[in-house]
Amino acid sequence: MNMSERITDVQIDSYNLYLHEPHRPPSRGGNTRALHQHVIHVGGERYSFLALGSQQWVFKSDRVSFDYELNGSYRNIIKKTLVTVAANGKTVVRGNRGFKRQLRTAH
Repeated sequence: MNMSERITDVQIDSYNLYLHEPHRPPSRGGNTRALHQHVIHVGGERYSFLALGSQQWVFKSDRVSFDYELNGSYRNIIKKTLVTVAANGKTVVRGNRGFKRQLRTAH
């Protein structure tokens, strides 16, 4: 069983995302709700999670807290623990928090 660790109230260094499912053209529904890998860099370390859509969960001006699990050299963020605090000090919910049971095909 993996033990989780916590990152508390930090500002991110960078945020990137990558399409995880096969690319699909707009005529076939596009990639808006496709599964993406979201990658957050904090203090020179890389943390990531998979989520629907390409909407960012954290902006550069935000402060963030989350739990993560080590899986080999990967630091996997536990999505339900990710809390974002905007520059004005208020907690905000960003990104698509939904899920889907099955990955899509490109066709």
